[in-house]
This record gives sequence, structure tokens and C-alpha cells, in this order.
Amino acid sequence: MLVVRTNRAVATYTVGITILATLASAAVVYFAMVTFLPFARPFLGFAMTLAIGIPILIAAPVAYLALRLMQMTQRGVDKLEDFVKFDSLTGVLTRHYFLESVRTRIGEGGFLFLVDADHFKAINDTYGHDVGDEVLRLIGAALNMATPETALVGRIGGEEFAVFLPGMSAGDVTRHAEAIKQLIAAKGETVGEYDIGLTVSIGVAEIGKGSTLTILMKEADENLYVAKRSGRNRYVFSQNDPGLEKPDFKEV
Repeated sequence: MLVVRTNRAVATYTVGITILATLASAAVVYFAMVTFLPFARPFLGFAMTLAIGIPILIAAPVAYLALRLMQMTQRGVDKLEDFVKFDSLTGVLTRHYFLESVRTRIGEGGFLFLVDADHFKAINDTYGHDVGDEVLRLIGAALNMATPETALVGRIGGEEFAVFLPGMSAGDVTRHAEAIKQLIAAKGETVGEYDIGLTVSIGVAEIGKGSTLTILMKEADENLYVAKRSGRNRYVFSQNDPGLEKPDFKEV
């Protein structure tokens, strides 16, 4: 399928189509007059001029207009895809697109991180929703910066984000979780003119044999729950970690 997104592509395809139309027209006229109309050979030059000139006059503008229409249509499709694919506030993947992408790639193995902003309700209530939105944008940008290009980053809902690290080994979990925590803490120390001291809690789940997206999300969510109630600003991969405090089960 022909895809036309740029003005350069429009110009290139217009020239190409015009050349092909001109060559085809010239070839047909020349072959017909030389083979079937020998008596018309004295007019061959005039006929060839018409065979070349008419396609240039007709094919070029028609091709250009058609390609411009295709370009406008493609841009509209791209904008619609971006709307479905990316969260308008944070720029990361939408919940639906993220989860479907993970579902199709779960066979690659790896890890799922659920990342939740600590005390986000208090930030909204204290500093206003504009600052809260800036915090969410900051988290989205930091997650993209702190993870490899192969990772998928999405906003699951509210202040909760998710990161899928396909094919990642267990030895890399600590490095990536710490990178996320430290980058968000560094960038979120001050938001706008306010000293926010932003931190995040992270629940980690590993894709194992027989894992489904539902199982993976449940395990990561349970570990995030423990991270929240064990002091926040931490990641939990195993709830058997002896360093975890006993959850108090109060509302976050």
C-alpha cells in the first residue's frame, strides 16, 4: 500500500508517475505508428510530441492532487492512531494499547513494573491539579528516560503507570527499578515553584511459565500494595524480602 506522509514523498511520486505515464504513452504511439501505420511516419515527430506533452499536462496535476489527498488522509489516520495509542497528558501509551501490546509480547518473557506516585492525592489537594498534572507528565518522561528503547511505558490510570521490560533478566530488575526511583526523585524534588519531594513505589512481577496478563498484573499490583504500606519510595519484587516492614493496611 502506498503511504504518503511528507511533501517530499508527494513530489517524488508525482514525478515518478508522470515519467511512467509519459514513457508508456510515447512507447504506445511509437510502436503503433512504426508497426501498424507506416504511412503516418512523416508525422511521427508531431505524434511523439503529443504523446509526451499530453501526459505531462494531465498526469502531473492529476497525480499531484491525488497524492495530496492521500497525504491528508494519511495524516488524519496518523493523528487518530496517536490519539488511541498515546495518553494526551503524559505522552506514554494509553492503558488499552499498553495492555494489548504486553499481551501480544508476553511470550518474550521479562518483567512488569507497576509504578505509582506516592501521596499523589495530597499533592493535588495541597498544590492544585495543575501541579498534579505536571507531576504526571514528569513521571511519564522519567520512565521513558530511565528504561531502554525496547521497553513499553504506559499510563494505567490516574497516577499509576506501568513498564514492560521484555526479555529482561532478573539481574537487571534492581538496576532498572533504582534508576526509575532515583530519576523521578531527582526531577520531582521541585515541581514548578513548589518543593514536592516526589517519590514513587514500584511493584514488580516476573513473567513465568504459564503467565497471563491477568496473573502478571495481579502479582505486580500485590507487590505495589506491599511497597506502599512498607514505607513507600521503594520497589518490591518478592514479598519475602526480610527488609520489608509489616504492612499496616491503612488507606494509602
